Amino acid sequence: MTGRSVVEHLDKQGIHPLVFDTRTEPATFERPSDIEVIWQVEEWPREVLAKTKQVIVSPGLPLHHPLVRQAQAAGISIISDIDLFMSRVDAPVIGVTGTNGKSTVVLLVGHLLQASGLRCSVGGNLGVPALALLDSPADVYVLELSSFQLAHSAHLALASAGVLNITDDHRDWHGDLDSYRRAKERIYVKAEYSVGGRDCARSVSVRVDMSASGANRWGVASLNEAQWLICDGTPLIAVSDLPLAGRHNVENCLWAMALVEPWIQPRRAAQLLGGFQGLPHRFERLSGPTDIHCINDSKATNVGATMAALAGFALDNRLILIAGGDSKNADLAPLGAAMRGRVRLLITLGKDAAALNEVASISGVEHQQVATMDEAVDSAFAHACAGDTVLLSPACASLDMYPNFIARGEHFRELILNVTKARKVEVSP
Repeated sequence: MTGRSVVEHLDKQGIHPLVFDTRTEPATFERPSDIEVIWQVEEWPREVLAKTKQVIVSPGLPLHHPLVRQAQAAGISIISDIDLFMSRVDAPVIGVTGTNGKSTVVLLVGHLLQASGLRCSVGGNLGVPALALLDSPADVYVLELSSFQLAHSAHLALASAGVLNITDDHRDWHGDLDSYRRAKERIYVKAEYSVGGRDCARSVSVRVDMSASGANRWGVASLNEAQWLICDGTPLIAVSDLPLAGRHNVENCLWAMALVEPWIQPRRAAQLLGGFQGLPHRFERLSGPTDIHCINDSKATNVGATMAALAGFALDNRLILIAGGDSKNADLAPLGAAMRGRVRLLITLGKDAAALNEVASISGVEHQQVATMDEAVDSAFAHACAGDTVLLSPACASLDMYPNFIARGEHFRELILNVTKARKVEVSP
């Protein structure tokens, strides 16, 4: 999607780029008009390298990829689609990154801005590629930015920026956690308003934290035996009135309100939260059997996301967790403490199921390995009792078994629906 948006953007300016792709040509590929695409490229043709002035790199190619390194060695200008977008945009841009929660926060930010009466376009690493957003004028643009995009981009002159969190992920792309962290934190370097940045050199910097300590302008505090979101000590909205469930979504709402503060006062932002609809596959409550809670958190493709989901459950061993897939070489050990006391049964599947089983064994959590999602759901309901929760929160990517996390979540949702229908038939008179 990103590559096609770049080609279409350049084509409108009368520029006809040469396109390299490291993959085999897909059977369904629709070639853009007048554009030459060379497939299965492993290295630069010498004659092309000699006459190339600029390279726009897909976020799919890591910095250490031979094509990128050859271009660097030849002294060619290398930019990203985000650099191209920032050079063309004439309105403020809000940038959001983080290991987990960024899609929800970006859409919350977009909702708040639109509800306040501003024209707002949302995209980037989420949904519409950044360059395609330029087709519709906006008062404010909101971009979800991945670590891949940030690593390839120059320091971006963002009007507001935030790194929501950084947990172990994408070692296969960045090489190590420190490189991943550095890529994320590049978002702050030229930001005018920084949310979460500790040592930002530019303009305003504010802190968001789930505590209500004086060092953090935004947080959560107890008031009349209820939890409230606050800013500068002022209660804004009760946690029970938020449009999203889960402790991690309380923090997501705080981030969204803090990021839009240059445009919307905190009290007004809290009032506007109400109409927001949550994203599918992100701690999505499903309509399951009447006595068992079911949650689809397929977007939890790393350890930090699953730990955030688990943190919202009581230590009562009423949780049956389905997890597994491709861990992307992440350290799974922290899941042990998060599961202990909460998870009565861990059901594992996929490439790194055995590694999850080991973590469970060390932590004294009962576990069972299965081959398919169908088996996982069958086993979950065979063990579930009234009042239990069946949670799909894989802590791993889906690509070893599914095209993407969406397909995994939709399969889980379909299986839950089938179980619900079957149980209704069983109890019918």
